Amino acid sequence: MISVKDEQRLIEEKSVRPTLLEALCLLSFIGSSAGVLLYMAAALYFGETIKQITEFSSFDNMESLSPLYFFLTGGFHLFSFTGVYRMWHFRQSGFFIYTLAQVALFFLPLLWLGKEAFSSTALVFTILFITGYAYSFRNLQGQSLENSRTLSR
Repeated sequence: MISVKDEQRLIEEKSVRPTLLEALCLLSFIGSSAGVLLYMAAALYFGETIKQITEFSSFDNMESLSPLYFFLTGGFHLFSFTGVYRMWHFRQSGFFIYTLAQVALFFLPLLWLGKEAFSSTALVFTILFITGYAYSFRNLQGQSLENSRTLSR
């Protein structure tokens, strides 16, 4: 029979996030939040966005951009945020949601804008974060969606 103190200690130990997982989640929260806000703002103020892109970049294929592109990108950032939130709460499904969103965020510009949109920096960070989360996946074991009381946890 487990005493109340032992049960509390076990609960506290289980809820302690490993440093790597915590660091990755915090950085991902910042990046995903900024992505949602910036891309949704870009979609809502599309005319001003095009002016800024023209003024501050060498991108010359403006007819391929549309508000839908920015809404989709913002939506995938929101999807990524959801995955990180679930991993923050030790849910395995968060890893798969996050990975799907990040792969979509990497390939969407390539499919929409063409090979000129390839970013080696985006590729490196995508691989780095997914690898870090995959390494931390073992800390999510036993905390799967099936073990949670509700979907909202």
